[in-house]
Amino acid sequence: MDRKERVAFLVDHSGNPRHKGVLEGADVQMPGGSPECGGSVVVYLKGDGNGGIGDLTWTGQGDTISMGATSVVVERVRQDGLTLQEVLDLDYERFMDSLGRDVIGSRTRNATLGLSTIKSAARKYLKDHARGTPDRTGERTA
Repeated sequence: MDRKERVAFLVDHSGNPRHKGVLEGADVQMPGGSPECGGSVVVYLKGDGNGGIGDLTWTGQGDTISMGATSVVVERVRQDGLTLQEVLDLDYERFMDSLGRDVIGSRTRNATLGLSTIKSAARKYLKDHARGTPDRTGERTA
């Protein structure tokens, strides 16, 4: 894609975000970002119990780059069926290259907001499920 196509792609994802909405029954609700850096998001992740992602959605508001890039990364994770570990292994530099550095310019924090929040959600899910999660009484379950 040339620059014009990359801009149009990001604008389309920002204006018509994919997989945006609260995920009922999510195992993790991870907030990320801040309005000062171009946006804030909440990533909703449901694990499949076997190292995979059962479902993944997001909510948020911000500028075209942060919202468009969040939509892009959520869609890629879902379409590619990435595992939690594969999400953690995603490379920020490659992601920014795929969006187009000429498009995001110096706004790398905006472009990686969604990816960093998804990674945080994956880490939290793995941490909580490695040691068991507290049930309603506060007891840990396996």
